[in-house]
Amino acid sequence: MTLPLSAYLIVAALLFGIGIYTVVAQRSAVMVLMGVELLLNAIGLNLIAFWRYVRPDDYSGQIFTILIVTVGAIEMAVGLAIMMLLYRNRQTQQVDDYQELKG
Repeated sequence: MTLPLSAYLIVAALLFGIGIYTVVAQRSAVMVLMGVELLLNAIGLNLIAFWRYVRPDDYSGQIFTILIVTVGAIEMAVGLAIMMLLYRNRQTQQVDDYQELKG
């Protein structure tokens, strides 16, 4: 039994919507980073779903998605390190308090 493409797209759209809401509504820097990670995972799920239904014999879509997940993990590690340094200097994790860091 295989699931239709629309089932994967609905789950990916829900993940993407939750990620957008988290990035826009949250003020905590860690929660914003988690929202960005949800966005990347939704994109990866869409990529695998379309690749599976368009070219089921080709595995390059899965390899590309592993690359996306790896970049997301690196982004989280670097982002958390930057947030830890900012927290040490400012004693806050609220995104609104970092407005003077804009270029």
